[in-house]
Amino acid sequence: MIPKQKSQFDARGVPVSVCEPASLDDYEKALIQFQSYFGDPTETLSDTLQRDPEFVLGHIFNANAMLMMSERQYLPAIRKNIETAESLSSKSNDREKALISAARHWMEGRWDKAAATWDVVLAKYPHDALAIQCGHLTDFYLGDAVNLRDRIGRVIGSWDQSMPGYSYILGMQAFGLEECNEFERAEETGRVALSIEPRDGWSVHAITHVLEMQNRYDEGQKFLEDRTGDWSGDNGFEFHNWWHLALFYIEREDFDDALRLYDERILPEESDLSLQMLDATALLWRLHLQGVDVGDRWNAIADSWERKTLLESGYYAFNDLHAVVAFAGAKRLGSAKEVTNRVIEAANNNPDLTRMMARDVGIPTCSAMIAFAEGRYADAVSDLYPVRSIAHRFGGSNAQRDILTQTLIESAIRDGQARLAQNLLNERSMHKPLSPLTRRFKNKIVH
Repeated sequence: MIPKQKSQFDARGVPVSVCEPASLDDYEKALIQFQSYFGDPTETLSDTLQRDPEFVLGHIFNANAMLMMSERQYLPAIRKNIETAESLSSKSNDREKALISAARHWMEGRWDKAAATWDVVLAKYPHDALAIQCGHLTDFYLGDAVNLRDRIGRVIGSWDQSMPGYSYILGMQAFGLEECNEFERAEETGRVALSIEPRDGWSVHAITHVLEMQNRYDEGQKFLEDRTGDWSGDNGFEFHNWWHLALFYIEREDFDDALRLYDERILPEESDLSLQMLDATALLWRLHLQGVDVGDRWNAIADSWERKTLLESGYYAFNDLHAVVAFAGAKRLGSAKEVTNRVIEAANNNPDLTRMMARDVGIPTCSAMIAFAEGRYADAVSDLYPVRSIAHRFGGSNAQRDILTQTLIESAIRDGQARLAQNLLNERSMHKPLSPLTRRFKNKIVH
């Protein structure tokens, strides 16, 4: 066996407890995979841990990477990694102990405390790329736009282009700026990131959000299409960028191409990944609101959710909403109501933060989608209108949560609430004055 070093550091100068030198090399490979979404970092370190089972940081990394999938199905493997890391606490340094604590907080439903613990780590180790990315993604799941921006702002002054992975830190900063409506700075930062590392799907994603929010649909479509070689192909994030391209098509009322992307890129085959399934579901629902016949696609995506909901329902309300939407689209209202009942249980029994998500946003949004599917449009309006200003509490981006506003507008139109629909569209026009989709909604209003 290769002798273990007593003191060592990763490529950014962050201390790592005793491990085989080859294990640290594998960690660097996994970290780049985690940042870029190319490859499977947990598989990379799974082999490493077979060879070096006392590699504490490897167990920590795999636990945190799986936590970022936001699914209950990974919890047994996550727990095993956490408990193994805890059993090696006599060998771990202070940074690693804190990372273990953050992972346990998340695993047990205290996502806010996990976020705070990553901040403690970053105050002392601002170059800890693993803590930065986990904290950033947690801010996204919590709908915390301010920290999505400012967590990166607290550390980026310690980074520069000479450090491995700098472009990915810039990409995260760009997305946080965009979610805080600082569009010019977001685009500038994202383009700097891409000038350093063109194959940075997260930076492409951040700029795409800017182009969507600024009504630059033709430019956004061209931007994504011209760079497909950078962000697609064996990339765990590509389905989401394809989804964004489909949104540009929908905004231009090019529904056929949106469906083509759905079939060829967004969900080309059955998936068990909630992140991919919710994008597919949300796209179908947007088309459904515009009267587009999506054929048997509803049943196919509903089948996928049926296989997941018994285990996953009540874990993360944002995912639960999309399961309900799929069941509503497929006219499986019994299944939609079963998921909603589990969200109600989560609102009573979950740890504080995920209980709040379920109570404040999950229940009313799930109820609204069922009401819409049953033709109770007034009830859908009553459920959705009060929650619009707090919907960020259950995570997602501004673009993803637009499904709620679009459903509210369509519900008001179908219920004959012309003045409310017009007011909502006036608001939408202020943000998206050139949107053909907004004009399409306006043309439905009967005065």
